[in-house]
Formats: sequence, C-alpha cells, structure tokens
Amino acid sequence: MASPSSRRKNDLSVNREHVVRLLRDGAVISNPSQDVLKTAARLEKEGLVETRVREFILCAEPQDFDYPPKNRHCRGRLYVDDGLDEAGHEFRCPDCDRPVFPVRYNKLRHKELRTKLLPQGITSYILSELANLKSSVKEISAGVYRIDIGDLGVLVCIADYCSDEKFLTRDWACTQTTCYLVVNPKSFDERFLDEDWIIRTSLADIICGQTKIKDWVCNAAECGPPQSVRTASVPVYTKGATPIVAEPVAPYQAGRRFVVECGPNTVVVEGETVVAPQAGTRFDVFRILWDQFLDDMRQAVLPEQHRLINIKDIIKEIEARTEKYVEDETSIRRTINRLQSDIETAIKKKLGLPIDREDIVQTCRWKGQGEGDFGYRINPFTVAARPFLSDRF
Repeated sequence: MASPSSRRKNDLSVNREHVVRLLRDGAVISNPSQDVLKTAARLEKEGLVETRVREFILCAEPQDFDYPPKNRHCRGRLYVDDGLDEAGHEFRCPDCDRPVFPVRYNKLRHKELRTKLLPQGITSYILSELANLKSSVKEISAGVYRIDIGDLGVLVCIADYCSDEKFLTRDWACTQTTCYLVVNPKSFDERFLDEDWIIRTSLADIICGQTKIKDWVCNAAECGPPQSVRTASVPVYTKGATPIVAEPVAPYQAGRRFVVECGPNTVVVEGETVVAPQAGTRFDVFRILWDQFLDDMRQAVLPEQHRLINIKDIIKEIEARTEKYVEDETSIRRTINRLQSDIETAIKKKLGLPIDREDIVQTCRWKGQGEGDFGYRINPFTVAARPFLSDRF
C-alpha cells in the first residue's frame, strides 16, 4: 500500500494525445517533435515508461548522394549506433541486404523514439494517487485494490494487470462497486462492454488531470452498484485479442512439391541456395518457421492445422536466439516479404520451376483481427523436408 504522504503526480502539463501515443507498450515514433520528447521525458521521470531515442538512416533516401540504389523503393531502416564497421560493409539493409555507407555518403539521419511500459512503476503511480483518499488500500488480487470508503467500499481494477478474470466479468461489476482503469489506450471503447453504467477511465486521463482519482472513486462509493442492469453474463472488458481463426488455405496442387534443406546458416530449395549465410535476419526468421514446421511434423499434425506464428512472436524468438534487440515490427514484416520474393525469383530464374510466392513461406490472414494481422509458417502442402547436405558447398 502506498504511503498517505505520497505526492500527487497528475498535475503534469502535457498533451493528452502525446501521452496516449506513448502509453502503448513498444510504441515507435519516427522523428518525434520536441513536445513528444518532452512528454516522454516527463513520463519516464514519473517511472511510467522507459524510453530510448536512436538515430537511423533509410536505405533509399531521395536526398542522399547514393540515391537511387538498385531498389529505389526500399524502405529498409539501419540504426547508426549499433557499433558496426562501415569500412567492413557491416551496415547492410535488413530488407534488400545491400551494403550502406552512412558516413561516406553523408546520409540523412532520422530519430526514432521507442517506449516500454513499466508495470511496476505504473502500479506505484496509481497507488500513490489512491493514497490521497486517506483510506485503507488493500490488494486483494493482482491489479485489484479495495479502498475502505463509503458503506461498502470500492474496488479499483487495473484491467491490464488483472490476473483473475472474475473481476472483469459483468456479473462482478453489476454487484460490486468497481472502478476500471486501463493503461493501454488502444481500442479503449471497443474493449469495454457497451453499457454506460460501467465505471471506467484511462491512465492518460489521470495523468493529464481529466480524471481526478479522488473524485472518481468517491463518486463511485456514493452511487454504489448499478440499480438496474440487463441480465447477461459476459466480460465487461477484453484483455487479449479476439479468438484467432486461420483463413482456409489454398488447396494443394498435385505435382507441386519442393524439397527444402535448412542448414546452420543456409536454406536450400531443390538444391538451389535461396538464403545465403550473409542473409542475417532473413535466415533467423526462416529458421524459426522451420523449427516449428519440423515440430508439427514430428507430432503428425495435419497440414491444414499446422501452426502460425505472428510478427510479435517471431521478434521474441529472434531476440531470445540472437540476444539482439529488434527495433521495428515493420522491418521484420518486410524481411519476410523479401524472403518470399527472393525464393520465388531464385527458383524461377535458376531452375525454371513453377513456384508461387507462398509455396515455401506462407502468409495466412487471421479472421476477427484488425488490418495487418497475419500469421506465417512453412507451407505444409508444398514443402518436403530433407536433411541438410553440407558436402555440396
């Protein structure tokens, strides 16, 4: 429980729109304004977020002296503070793999601000605000606190950090006076049940002073549980994504089969190298998909039921395997697109075989998700695995 002497912190004179952008875990803001940087600094000072500002260059920048490259539309992003050796051609575009020379060509530099939410700091911030009520505050479950105020007391539930789903159900909310506080502002209204009696607010509104916790909780205590609600048993707030259902995959075409080998740092299709040792991130992505493909094969999973991996999980795997921090989801998505295109081009050009873009690495849309939500896997209908034959190299 926070000390009653804790100072108030919701007097920050900051722009609410900036706060909303920065309170999304993993938010990436390119070329942030001074106001955004100032707001980020204030939030970091309060212990709510951890921020990092980095400089990057674009592979194909029209203002640069090395423009146009072979792929003038490439939007690959390279970070200049990675300690790479320019003379050793270590700056390579993650999308097209071409060597880039930031200093030699005096390439235009951009800034990127990335934020990471600090759950412990956010919880401490909220508890310090609740301490201003001068009433006993007790944690009854992870993310759920009881304040001894009014005749029956009031619960404050930090919805993002609540581990017990019963506190997020309609049955609970309509019988217990509960105030719901949401940290991540994304889809705030859509995640809540569309009923006016639910008491809710966002951390952004508290930080900017639009919601005063003392007034918010006291008003809830005075009103008590809702007097009349429709009978239904559904969640009042959805913490996670809606259920994932894969789109039906294209039917298998007889005669279309490609023998694939995956070595320590090389991928071979029908004897042709399609991912070379210097490919870096492209090989890391392929290896993650390949390992899951082999695991599904070992478990005799039917082709149509082979698992998908989304971008966030791919990034987590890359970071765990390489111990390198992945800055941008977009760059990984582009890496996958480039991987698909390169494999298709190599097989058609060098072997003359009929192959589609997704015959090796398949993209599947997930129903019920927002735009841009896809899963990836090795195509179980057209890929045949073979042990890597190292003696050919």
